[in-house]
Amino acid sequence: MKASKAKKESLKAEVGAASGGRQVVMYTAKGQATHMTVIPAFNCEDLGPGFGTGLHPAFIVGGVAKSEIYIATYQAIVKDGEAVSLPGQDPAVGVTFDQARAVCAAAGTGWHLMTNWEWAGVALWCSKNGFGQLRGNTDSGKSHLTPKEHGTVCKAGRTLTGSGPDVWRHDGTPFGIADLVGNVWEWNDGLKLMEGRLLMAADNDFLLPESSWPDTGVRISAANGIEISDVNEEPDYGSAEFSEVTIKPGYEPPLILKQALLCPSADQDLAGHFWADSSEDFEALPIRGGSWGNGDLAGLAALFLSCERSISGLILGFRPAFIGVV
Repeated sequence: MKASKAKKESLKAEVGAASGGRQVVMYTAKGQATHMTVIPAFNCEDLGPGFGTGLHPAFIVGGVAKSEIYIATYQAIVKDGEAVSLPGQDPAVGVTFDQARAVCAAAGTGWHLMTNWEWAGVALWCSKNGFGQLRGNTDSGKSHLTPKEHGTVCKAGRTLTGSGPDVWRHDGTPFGIADLVGNVWEWNDGLKLMEGRLLMAADNDFLLPESSWPDTGVRISAANGIEISDVNEEPDYGSAEFSEVTIKPGYEPPLILKQALLCPSADQDLAGHFWADSSEDFEALPIRGGSWGNGDLAGLAALFLSCERSISGLILGFRPAFIGVV
């Protein structure tokens, strides 16, 4: 037991020292190591004048401010019933939304499936700091934009977690979040589209029951591209480049839409395609980032709001996150 504890402390110290504290090794309820990237809190005004002021909602949980959040450095694998983040692994695929959520929560208090608020916070930080056009495995093991950039292919077109170059990480360093663009799509929590109605917590309250997610009052119409509105006039399925998402004339969307990366802003530089299904009697849960075969459609702003929660497949995975709740 003492040796096991000593080994854990040694690994934590080694990774923490090598990364200057930017990456940490945390342990799940069953004592499994998982590599996490530390994202220090920042304000909305740090992202640009179009995002409002005050702490970004990714760092507020049920009204309580947090000084940092921890995002899995690597796309998840499932080990002994828990979601863990480890380098050099074939990422877990073939999981439904509820399965992904369950294995993340199984890791212990504070652990959860990465939320849309967290994804948005990281993506908008990337945009502000020169990493908005982040590349990844978007062409069967390599970047479709820069083919000399590649990872280690394992199965189908997937690459082993973190096996690509540092430029595939959110901050361009060896300790940044890997594979946010491409490889496999990632389920996000805390957001859904219900018959065109956008349901989302006002902040990163990952403990809020899904049944209590408030209606934002925003509607997404997908009959002709993607339009943000206050009414779903033509329930349908549609898509558009994220940068080409439109606003209904005369409608002023709430600022949280830009903060949650659900509406483009002049103060961002992010690639990706946006799909939505606003059909009657349809519930869509979000997946983000793109997969190994998506090419130009992938990106930090790529969002698929047309997946039923029961969908699973070889291009669909997930990523855990952690926030201290004490």
